[in-house]
Amino acid sequence: MAIKDLINQCLQKGLEELKQPENMSKIQVNVVDPMIHYTYKRLFPYFLITIIIFILTFILALLIFLLLLKQTLSQKN
Repeated sequence: MAIKDLINQCLQKGLEELKQPENMSKIQVNVVDPMIHYTYKRLFPYFLITIIIFILTFILALLIFLLLLKQTLSQKN
């Protein structure tokens, strides 16, 4: 039980240190922000490709709609 109590105390002290505003800002600047930047840099091409495919699909659907509309209007005349 002594080892379990020692580990719990160490973890508690470590968490208290991490929760201090000075340490939180260091963690954010040195760990979190670079991870977010790296992830964004790696995923940006996939986001761009997805957006391009979505726009092309929308344009294609719009063109199909316009062609069908033109066809139905010409058949009525």
